[in-house]
Amino acid sequence: MLREIEIEILRFFTNLQQPVLDQIAWVLTFLGDETFYFIILPFVFWCVSKGFGIRLLYVFVVSVYVNAWLKTLFAVTRPVGYEGLGINSLYVESAEVGSRFPHDSFPSGHAQGSTTLWGYIAYRVNQPITWIIALVLILLISIARVYTGVHWPSDIIGGIAIAIIIITVCHFVEKFLQSITDGGKIVLAVVLPIVMVFLFTDPEGFSYSGFLLGAGIGYFVEKHYVRMAIPVSWFKRIIAYIIGILVLFGLQTGLKEILPDLAIYDGLRYMILGLWGLWFAPWVFVKIGLYERDRGY
Repeated sequence: MLREIEIEILRFFTNLQQPVLDQIAWVLTFLGDETFYFIILPFVFWCVSKGFGIRLLYVFVVSVYVNAWLKTLFAVTRPVGYEGLGINSLYVESAEVGSRFPHDSFPSGHAQGSTTLWGYIAYRVNQPITWIIALVLILLISIARVYTGVHWPSDIIGGIAIAIIIITVCHFVEKFLQSITDGGKIVLAVVLPIVMVFLFTDPEGFSYSGFLLGAGIGYFVEKHYVRMAIPVSWFKRIIAYIIGILVLFGLQTGLKEILPDLAIYDGLRYMILGLWGLWFAPWVFVKIGLYERDRGY
């Protein structure tokens, strides 16, 4: 009965498809893709706030890790995996990123990822305009997944609910982390990704765990030895960002061509990306004189 209702909802939204709305849906789909997250997360850390950036990164990566793990646990087939439903699916390639496609529908990664990212930003900034922007983006990105016919409505609801739970849990985790030393935090930054690999051995598990391992090590090395201070000048920030993001995407593409197509090498590739983002890129920014070192540390 529930699935029949969802099929009718999907038919309603997919019947609205037309060129202009399709292009809007493409933009909204991009705002929930890995590429977009690789654009915005480094921007926050390099150009806005290191403290806020590392928190946002951990909350977000843990969320997408949980999302990928739940997809394998529930193994719900996407609407694109069924024949004869009368549902026209668009931008299916945006759904083909997981190793279990098309049996990876629940929960929606776009809904959960966007809710985690924008929800956490709104929670931390806690201004009315930020909440409004966050809610609008989450709603539009989520609706786009139904409009394009790649997710069931229940996938969207589940993704949003799980993201809210993760943000709530992270609120208490942050309070706990404030009570322990940097030494304890370093141990957790190393142990957590290792545990994550053993809990979820799909390629996505290796990728997200590897990224967290590289990012965690990179963050503490940068904090104690590089000490990048974000400048007042936005010109310097933008130049640094352009350099950093070009190298990041260069590494992402180049390492994929060089390293074998195995899960363990996916983990290595993403670990290198984490190290670049939180250690080597700040070191380069300081070394070439775009950023100063924090002398007050």
